[in-house]
Amino acid sequence: MALSSYYGYYKIGRFIFALAILISFQMVGLLAVVHSLFYILAIYCFVALLRVFVADNTFGYFDFVFDIVFITAVFYVSFGLYSYITLFYLFPIFISSIVIKNRKIFLISAIAVCCYAGVYILRGAFFASESILSISLHTFSFFLMAFAGNSLNERIDRQEQYIKSLEEEHIKMQGYERLYRVSADLAHELRNPLASISAAVQFIREGKNCSDFVEMLGSETARLSSLVNDFLMFSRPSDAPKELVDFSGLTRVIIERLQTEKRITAHIEENISLFANRVYLDAAINNIIINAVEAAKSSVIISLKYTKTFSDRNKEGIVLEVEDDGTGIDPSIKDRIFDPFFTTKLSGTGLGLAIAYRVVSGYGGLIRVDKSDSGGALITVAFPDSNVVDK
Repeated sequence: MALSSYYGYYKIGRFIFALAILISFQMVGLLAVVHSLFYILAIYCFVALLRVFVADNTFGYFDFVFDIVFITAVFYVSFGLYSYITLFYLFPIFISSIVIKNRKIFLISAIAVCCYAGVYILRGAFFASESILSISLHTFSFFLMAFAGNSLNERIDRQEQYIKSLEEEHIKMQGYERLYRVSADLAHELRNPLASISAAVQFIREGKNCSDFVEMLGSETARLSSLVNDFLMFSRPSDAPKELVDFSGLTRVIIERLQTEKRITAHIEENISLFANRVYLDAAINNIIINAVEAAKSSVIISLKYTKTFSDRNKEGIVLEVEDDGTGIDPSIKDRIFDPFFTTKLSGTGLGLAIAYRVVSGYGGLIRVDKSDSGGALITVAFPDSNVVDK
């Protein structure tokens, strides 16, 4: 837990504690006996409440010193009435020892000892044997509490570092597992066309020349080339040089070159541009739209606009929505549709949406899939305002 969290909880808890003390003292009648105690508690409650709303969570010595002075004032005016008042010193001492680093951890304890002993001096009871014993015991307990708080803080820091190292190792292992899985999927995709090519070559070597074998070699070679190109695009999208891309024009070109009988309705705002690699951005958006066209029953709706993004409703950016009226995406596979080589189609490499995800995220964008109003799928792509040029 961050030190600012301890400090924030302490400020809130301090106000609640002060209010509880004020009510408790009023109920037991102590405020009626010691009138000045009411003013001390009222001022402390006000300042504690003010610090909750006005001060930030940045550590400051003022709060702990102020608490020590308050407890000392309460101890002074109620001297000899309630001995447990001095236990309140332990709260600011313990919290300060958690948030204060290095040798300064005993600073608040030293201030508390001076204030505690000062009360006995002002009350003229410093040299009594019981007073010296009480001061000695409180001094020991104050410094022991500071040491305990500091030890706890160090242990928490070590645990947080250990947890962080475990998380980093877990992320690293996830990366290796993903690499192994992608490698296995790639090997599987390469094996089938290689087997067909090997068979065709064997038949040709045996003198069985046939145009079908030549056609097979051509189609399987083209399939391998497409697979390798897609995989290279998936693996290294961020390495490509960037340029100013007319996103509005690019989207229109993609729609115009599609040969489909399904109706495509486009709502595209003018003059939307961003810095990206045109080839990679074209491939990403093209894969998203083609996926929607293939899944649609009769129509696809495409909109491109500059508006508030789903990632941050308080900021604007480029938002592309591609909606189809197909059967939608099964919730059981929703989390896997952007995984490489995952596909529900009979043909294809399963890299289309994976490439789209890699390219979009590589340019600082986000992509998500939802259910459309027509029952199909709605894929939304959002680029932050920092990538947008000439709105």
